[in-house]
Amino acid sequence: MRRALRSPAVLLLALLGASCSRGPDPAGLERDVQARLDALFGRRVLLLRDLNRQGSAPFAVAADGTRQAVVYYNARLAFVEAYDPSDWERLSPQLIATALGATDEGIVGLGSGGLQPGAELRAYGSLVYRREGDAWRPSELQLPQQIAGRPATADSAPTRSDELIQRLAQVVDTSPGLRGAKDQIVAEELDRALQNIRLRLDRGATRITVATGSEGGEYARFMGSVSTRLGDASPIGVAVTEGSVANAFLVDRGQARFGLVQSDVAAAAVTGAGLFATTGPLRHLRAVASLFPEPVHVVVRTDSGIASVAQLIGRRVAVGRSGSGTRHTALRVLAAHGVDAGSFTDVEAQGPRDALEQLAGGQVDAVVEVVSAPWSQLSQWSARVPLELLPLDPAAIERVAAEVHGLVPLVIPARTYPGQDADRRSIAATALLVANSDVGDAAVSWVLEFLFAPETAPARGVSAARLSRERAREGITIPLHDGAARFFADGPPPP
Repeated sequence: MRRALRSPAVLLLALLGASCSRGPDPAGLERDVQARLDALFGRRVLLLRDLNRQGSAPFAVAADGTRQAVVYYNARLAFVEAYDPSDWERLSPQLIATALGATDEGIVGLGSGGLQPGAELRAYGSLVYRREGDAWRPSELQLPQQIAGRPATADSAPTRSDELIQRLAQVVDTSPGLRGAKDQIVAEELDRALQNIRLRLDRGATRITVATGSEGGEYARFMGSVSTRLGDASPIGVAVTEGSVANAFLVDRGQARFGLVQSDVAAAAVTGAGLFATTGPLRHLRAVASLFPEPVHVVVRTDSGIASVAQLIGRRVAVGRSGSGTRHTALRVLAAHGVDAGSFTDVEAQGPRDALEQLAGGQVDAVVEVVSAPWSQLSQWSARVPLELLPLDPAAIERVAAEVHGLVPLVIPARTYPGQDADRRSIAATALLVANSDVGDAAVSWVLEFLFAPETAPARGVSAARLSRERAREGITIPLHDGAARFFADGPPPP
């Protein structure tokens, strides 16, 4: 009798618990995770062995008013066929992280080099779900996966520095009307001073600071991924700069010991060509290693009717900001397709994100960007507005590769971006780590050991799994630093 009286209460509590839960049950979550992995590869490459649902939380309401939730989980997976994350023409390991909803450090087990069938991964991921009627359906939305470069830090500043910092704080705190344009000027000058301080401190420090590019950009993200699991103990920091061209000058002048530069920009810098015609050759720039490829992306709206690069004549095209590495490369690639400067309307956007926003809004007809694939901003916009990559013409690729030093033919594999059902032929610069010729051989060798030694692989995140010692000399047409030449002479030859 007592059991009969309790049954309705137990049933009520169960119903209340079910109504408060967010997202699918563990079996449904496991099914959805496996389906995302299979869709990524187009077949079963990664098998989900077990999954533990870790809980859920409310997520922002969708634009159409639909209730959403994010579900967290831990999982163990195994490859059922060979996969090499450092193969530049296979699907990037970043796409695995995206499919699993994992951060850069949220996947363990990629290691160094190729993985054989049976190799295991552990993942700490999340999926966003929509409430549709009585069911939860997986959404294409992703939680923000920020990979921050870790800024260099210094020991306590001398008294003179303390005094100047206090005076600066007084000026900023007491100056009236620091709003709008004035505030922007102060912010830009302070940021520039901060980055210069980091670079100058690095010259006498054991920690290596690398001049990268914009905050949150691909260069800074990659260098942050190189030692992401070491946290503040990372021996490598980044300094935010204006990008490839600026980095070439910073390194050549000795204002930075190391920097990242597009390989074709580096080639132009040491020969005094293109953007460097007015300054003359940069004589102290030395190559250390190519870290990852940066293929040329030519992006249009799917409904534009544009099917080839040659059809961009007369169109509005964003080809990168003045003085940028992207613009330097984009103009040469367009010219090889018969789209010469002056034959299209040159639209200068504030940056890649702004260019894609204008493309989605119909203010430009095409965006050309030199960036590693997957380009995260393109993936995000493609989920909102149908966008597609144009393939480069094989003859044009051959011409550009012959004419522009530092570029290599490359394929962007199918399924790299939403709706991309076929490989796209392209040409790529490489993200080239450079150093000043005065940097000691020991410092260069230490950096290379940290980047490529299998023993340091556990410190890397997903993005840095693309590092390949076998391809580290691809795209290099400038003199190798002596320390790099000795390092690679002791290892396997390039393919």
